[in-house]
Amino acid sequence: MHSIRQNGFSLVEIMVGMSIGLLGMVVIMQVFALTESGKQSTTGGGDAQQKAALSLHTLEHDIRMAGYGITGVPVLMGCNINAYNASRTPTTFNFALVPVVITQGASALPDSITITYSASAVVNAPASITQNMPNPSAVYKVNNRYGFTPGDLIVIGEPGKECTLGQVTGTPGAGQSDNIIHNSGNYKNPEGENVPANFNKPGGVSNINYTTAAKLYNLGPLPISNMYSISNGSLNLFANIAGVSETISDNIVDLQAEYGIDTDDDGDVDSYRVSADLNSDGVTTGLEYNQVLSVRFGLVARSTKREPSCDVTQNVPSWVGGDFNNIKANPEWQCYRYRVFETTTMLRNLIWS
Repeated sequence: MHSIRQNGFSLVEIMVGMSIGLLGMVVIMQVFALTESGKQSTTGGGDAQQKAALSLHTLEHDIRMAGYGITGVPVLMGCNINAYNASRTPTTFNFALVPVVITQGASALPDSITITYSASAVVNAPASITQNMPNPSAVYKVNNRYGFTPGDLIVIGEPGKECTLGQVTGTPGAGQSDNIIHNSGNYKNPEGENVPANFNKPGGVSNINYTTAAKLYNLGPLPISNMYSISNGSLNLFANIAGVSETISDNIVDLQAEYGIDTDDDGDVDSYRVSADLNSDGVTTGLEYNQVLSVRFGLVARSTKREPSCDVTQNVPSWVGGDFNNIKANPEWQCYRYRVFETTTMLRNLIWS
């Protein structure tokens, strides 16, 4: 009987095969790592572009609305508004009767942009006060009550005095059709529900007694005073009247803005400045705010991924207004990719008025 010889791999052959297999796996992993790194870099640049586009769209939309319903009396432009909201923390606050306020960041830090406009469904001239107010809580006697509805927020202002925010709680008839009541406590809204008048402080928000030189603006039920700013690498929105914050988009690292000013009142923008103060005396007047016809701004979005080689960005990103030097506050700023978006937005509500 003959034995059958079994053939197989020797130990040397197995080790050679394993070495070749391991070498192939190393090559494949290196190729995969390079491909994945390239994909992440491309995706990160795309994400930065999308975030910059979203941020620009949000800001531009609000700027287009700036000044709606608050430009009727130029002499009151820039008036500081004393305000109160019982559902806000803190309950007392201030904002300006100005369509757009650009606050310059110190030492190349990001700027902030505050945008204010009415939410009233009716665009009409401010009502005139027809009777001096004996105290801050007195009923507003007006020449025209058209468009005022319980629940609307209102601003009263008089040249030389600060303005005050309030809330309409009643517009009685039967011989009182010139009255606009702004009591504290509860009131009945247009749907017939009893709701709190959160914006009317008992005794009045301020101690100002207005005269017949005052005007009354109707800002509607939900007016806007939004501040856009950069914080912790994100574009944030602070709704001042409601007292709430939200993040618009992350990885937005800089925001710079300038006023477009008509210096000779010919209806055209003559220059762009970081301040609306034409006299450079540190005080911006209502007349100067009325000469602001546009706002131009630029913002920078940064990729999420930090590149292993910190030479992907050689130069500081720039826009028509200059360089975005704030990004150099991060010592590793050259390790990221950036996208810059910029635009000029006309303040149509100021131009039309």
